[in-house]
Amino acid sequence: MDLAHPARRERLEELAGHYVLGTLRGPARARFARALRSDPAVASAVREWEERLACLAAAVPDVNPSRRVWTGIAERLGFASTMAGDLGWWQRLGFWRGFGLASFAAAVILSVLVLTQGPAVPGESLVVVLAGTDERPAMIATTTRDGEVLTLKAVTGATPGPGRAFELWALPQGAAPRSLGVIPTGSVARVMLGPEGAALLARVPALAVSLEPRGGSPTGQPTGPVVYSGKVERFF
Repeated sequence: MDLAHPARRERLEELAGHYVLGTLRGPARARFARALRSDPAVASAVREWEERLACLAAAVPDVNPSRRVWTGIAERLGFASTMAGDLGWWQRLGFWRGFGLASFAAAVILSVLVLTQGPAVPGESLVVVLAGTDERPAMIATTTRDGEVLTLKAVTGATPGPGRAFELWALPQGAAPRSLGVIPTGSVARVMLGPEGAALLARVPALAVSLEPRGGSPTGQPTGPVVYSGKVERFF
């Protein structure tokens, strides 16, 4: 494909944005990297995206080391069992340490949405990048400041599997998770929060997704593994 052709400018912009963000992977990334080395138009598009996103560095707080690094340090110092103790997974230090990279990703992703989609996005003032233990984004959740509908866009093709469902949880600091509802299947899903859920979302620091039986947790608390989590970022 000749990405330098004027008719493919929009496609080139999309690929360049994903390449700079690191969300273009596998053979597609390898092909784009080859074009980058040989095509000045592709190199120019990548340079423009790098310049657009570079300004975010000054606005984003320092990123804490990943939870894997903190866990390794704790194990070497003999603190691993103390860190876990009898606390729930949502209260453990390692769990909250893992949000630094997701915070940066949320800021970057929001900037890309604003740059590529125009004036319709600024009203979406809440963004959550839900990532797995490998810290790769799996879902992006957005809503308006006082919105009662949370939109989730799948970044990967992960599905809960037959007879299972993904359930979304609000994580109040120092308290047990609160269910926000089962996530409908599909690349774009909408969770109806209602007034109570919207009020809860407005004050919690993080969200998580667990794997549950079809229809959701039967206990009111996560019963399956927590597959994704992310910090709530508010942009006003």
